[in-house]
Parts: sequence; C-alpha cells; structure tokens
Amino acid sequence: MSRGLLLVLLILLAPSGTPAFAAAEKNPSVPNEPNADLRLDVSGIGLPILRNGQVVNFVFVRARILLNPGLPRPEVDARDPFIREALIRSAYRAPLNAPNDFMAVDPKIFEAVLLREAKAVLGANIARSAHLRDQRPQKIVYAPRKSGSSAPPIQP
Repeated sequence: MSRGLLLVLLILLAPSGTPAFAAAEKNPSVPNEPNADLRLDVSGIGLPILRNGQVVNFVFVRARILLNPGLPRPEVDARDPFIREALIRSAYRAPLNAPNDFMAVDPKIFEAVLLREAKAVLGANIARSAHLRDQRPQKIVYAPRKSGSSAPPIQP
C-alpha cells in the first residue's frame, strides 16, 4: 500500500471517530444538574452607571433567575431577550448603583429590578427569585471630591 493511499484513508476515517465523552458534553438536552431547566442565566448585560442623569460607567453583570415549573424551556429561552431589554431600560430610568459607587450595581436594587422585570415578561408565577452572580466595571471611576476638600495649590 502506498503512502498516499494510507494518508487518504487516515484523513477520511479521522473525523468519524469521536470520543464518547466529547459527544456527551456537547449534548445540551442532557443537563449536568437536576434542576437545570428551572433557571435562566443571563450574562453579558452592560448596565449603565448614572450620576446626575449622566452615564459615567458601564458594569457588565451575570445573573441567574430561578424559575418555578410551568413554562416550557424553549418559551423561556425565547423570552430571554425581552428580559434583557427591560432590565437595560429600567437601568436608564432609575440608577441601579449606590449614590457614591460608580463601579458596581447595588445587589439588592439589581435583584429587585431583575425579578420585577422577569415577572413582567415571564409571568408572576414563573419567576421565583433573582441573584446577582458577578459584575465587572468597564473602567475605574471614583467618586468626585467634595468642593471644599480639595488640596491647596502648590506654591514653588
């Protein structure tokens, strides 16, 4: 058998042999956890941080909404973009950050707003609770100094 024929056979047969564990990991219909269908993870949402009505920063958040049984999973996934949009609109209406913190959202305010918007989109009996999992600021922004506490000018 020539080397060329052997090489062609190896190329043709290589993609067909996949390990069984790789196929099981890529199958989304088999959840790893028993209650995987009873939650909705929302991530990568850029929420504005406001000071006096002006955007000074953005915070990227990851959150989880715990669900009660009753809505099919494809329908929950189809409504995910509407929850994201409602959350961003709420963040522009009223700030989700503490008054002097421009690098993070207040977890209690965020979770209350996310739960309210999820109940509005999914239904009052479907969304059970919301949890903030992670947040990362876009840039470092400190609270401005008070007008009377500035350092005196340097005299040479």
